Amino acid sequence: MNCPIDEKIYQALRKVLNETEIFCCEKEYLKLYNLGYALLERVEKGAAYVNEHIEPPSTDEEFFLIMMYGAMLVDAAGLLLKELKIKSPYQKGEQISYCYFVDVCENQNLQFNDGTIPTDKEVWEYIRALSFAHPFETSRPQFLEKGEIQYSPAIIANIKPEFLPVDAEPTIGILVYSTAFPEIKVLNIPYMRILGYISSRYQLLALGTERIKQIIAEKKQEWVKQKVEIGANAIDTLKSAISIMENRHEETALGDLVLLLEVQSTFEENRLQIRAYQSKIESTIPQIVTFVESLDTDGLNNYLEQILQITKPKYGGADYQIQKIFSGLNQHADEREQKWGLKQADAFYKSCGYKWVKIDVSQMGNEEIKLLVRIACEQEAQNKKIDIIAGGI
Repeated sequence: MNCPIDEKIYQALRKVLNETEIFCCEKEYLKLYNLGYALLERVEKGAAYVNEHIEPPSTDEEFFLIMMYGAMLVDAAGLLLKELKIKSPYQKGEQISYCYFVDVCENQNLQFNDGTIPTDKEVWEYIRALSFAHPFETSRPQFLEKGEIQYSPAIIANIKPEFLPVDAEPTIGILVYSTAFPEIKVLNIPYMRILGYISSRYQLLALGTERIKQIIAEKKQEWVKQKVEIGANAIDTLKSAISIMENRHEETALGDLVLLLEVQSTFEENRLQIRAYQSKIESTIPQIVTFVESLDTDGLNNYLEQILQITKPKYGGADYQIQKIFSGLNQHADEREQKWGLKQADAFYKSCGYKWVKIDVSQMGNEEIKLLVRIACEQEAQNKKIDIIAGGI
């Protein structure tokens, strides 16, 4: 058996959990989100270990680790299905529940008092309990005699081939003492059956992934019905779009556009420049509405990035000045960063900005300063382009 644990299964689960923020943001799904990521951490390690130890273990310690990591994989799938209220196909009474250990039960007389054979799950739990002996006594399996207690002092992880029939599967032997019989019994379990059982139950994670995809699809059906309210002005329309995106738990730069549109000119010299820049933003509203209503968050974010992109002037220190202006003149900056941002804005004005706009950091708010820096950078870039074209002529 090559790589019995298909790692693409848990990777698909991780991908779908990351597809949207609803699972970490909505109370209804927070337990699922936390459980999912807790399980994924364990599953990733368990899958890697089992796939690296396909050959039968040579020591009982190696077998303990296979059972430990295998139990992580089996339990992870079971917990996820329980949280999502998904019925496992391996229900008692279904033929599919008797695939891996039925002949082991028949050959070694593991059965209930009524003569029926335990399911793969019941045998797995029995093997698991005996292997670890929790820590020594094992009495949970329901197919033991009433009041019977079993003990397992040792695991024979590598049964010598000479003791096995010709063409026999590599077998794990578990020594069993019981209060119900005087002799020591050796419970022989084919190793590949154990790996097969672990793999089959681990694969149930895929059912959880499909259910999570269904939850996302249902949410999207709700979201696509939401329409941006076209307001009396561009700001109202943008605020409607922002409300919709927040309801989807998506972060965007739409709020930055609102701030730019809300700027009022301090000096008459800048009024026409500011209004022209704001008109360009307003012209983008129809496309923004289309992105929002079509659930194209990636397209929206790329479009906003283009709108807000700044072409920095080509002189020494310009890059640093722009960086500190925009990092310092915002609500998250501390007092020191704020003062340094104002200083760099003044330096930018004296180096380049004076050619296009009027900036007085002592009389203007942060948002107006940043808007004027944007306008100056844009004008500088356009002027350089004109110079290049003229030079080419």
